Amino acid sequence: MRKENAEHTLIFADMLGFAALTEDFPKHLIHSGPDEYGFQHTSSAESFNTFNRFHRILDQSVFQHSLNGSVCALLFSDCAFLEFGNSLLAAVAATELMRNFILEKIPVRMGIGKGTFYPFMFSTELRDSTIVSRSRFIGTAVVYAHAAEQCGGRGLRIFLHPSLRPDIATIQRRIRTMALAKPYRNACWELDFLYETKPAQEKPSAEEEDRSLFNAVLEMQAIAPKSVHRQYTQTITAMNGMRRENSRPAIRVRSRSNKEHAE
Repeated sequence: MRKENAEHTLIFADMLGFAALTEDFPKHLIHSGPDEYGFQHTSSAESFNTFNRFHRILDQSVFQHSLNGSVCALLFSDCAFLEFGNSLLAAVAATELMRNFILEKIPVRMGIGKGTFYPFMFSTELRDSTIVSRSRFIGTAVVYAHAAEQCGGRGLRIFLHPSLRPDIATIQRRIRTMALAKPYRNACWELDFLYETKPAQEKPSAEEEDRSLFNAVLEMQAIAPKSVHRQYTQTITAMNGMRRENSRPAIRVRSRSNKEHAE
């Protein structure tokens, strides 16, 4: 096989609900006041804060992994394609990203696929009042990663396309893959992104870190429109499935003074 036709594994990460958030906060800055003391206040809108946190986490991941090998990152408004070298590295990076996104309260779903990948041109031109930004790439890995994310599964999860079947055993050397109870056409597994078990003396423990993820999901649900609450309910269900696979008891979610907590 010619080198240019070699297969690549791509992650597609998509921020959930960003269109609605942007409509709720259409302007960059929010001005308020004057208050009772005559002071005026200006702050960034939540849409811009979320957008900046999303890209900061992506930039950090790209930088960290670039220290150990080649990385290709195609970063757009509320989504990104990422290539880290092979399927195992993609799985490791995806689970790290998901934990960081959740802890920063950024709802993201990912898909991973393997196939051809041809990046043709990346450039930005500034000519007087004209801006032309080009990101030209094509390949089945692009199609499969996007299809896995769009497979129909709900929640903040990492879905694997059937194109990764030959690499599942390799991925499992480091990251647990979980077969979906009801496979989709474009996704047969999902990645366990919970924290690995640590030595007893190491703090925080995996149990404490798991609970921090659960609580972050519940905090996102608490401020989300009721129409999308199912996304977070499905995330909790999936995470408890990961807990069982790791021989950890499910974390019960209870309501306390109209505020949900993981117990």
